[in-house]
Amino acid sequence: MSGSTHSNTPAPLRLAVPAQSDSIERLAIAFERSAKRWEMVAYPAMVLFTVIALFGFYKIYSVSENMRIMAERLQPQMGEHMDKLTQSMESLTANIAQMSRNIDMMQQRIVTMSNDTNAISKQMSTLTTMDKNIAQMNQSVLAMTAHTDMMRWNMATMNRSIQRPMNFMNSFMPW
Repeated sequence: MSGSTHSNTPAPLRLAVPAQSDSIERLAIAFERSAKRWEMVAYPAMVLFTVIALFGFYKIYSVSENMRIMAERLQPQMGEHMDKLTQSMESLTANIAQMSRNIDMMQQRIVTMSNDTNAISKQMSTLTTMDKNIAQMNQSVLAMTAHTDMMRWNMATMNRSIQRPMNFMNSFMPW
């Protein structure tokens, strides 16, 4: 019995060794197949990523080159626009100075009108003449109001015409 017990013990060991090496061999084959599948996915993905990265670099380079060319082309025109703006500002300054002189002259005329009004009040007998002078003065004030409104409208129009090109130019300014 002991001989047969002894012979039974090694027999299962012999069967277990081939089964264990067989499962390791199957695991190795499955791992190789899996690795080949990953190689079929990973290598094309790496090539595709490299191509996309190169294309992205090319696009960034071409956009920056185009921006440089645009900046070079706009720079001479900007000088011309700044000259025109300077001329417009000088003209505006001259017009404002003229307006100031006109206002000074109007003040002098108002002083004169005040003196005339005092003289008229002293001469109440000539009320009709005074009434006509006041009507003329009202018309003058209305004309001044209309001219002042026209000057306001002209200033607003000039502001809008300068504002559009300056907004466009300021979008390209680096500061």
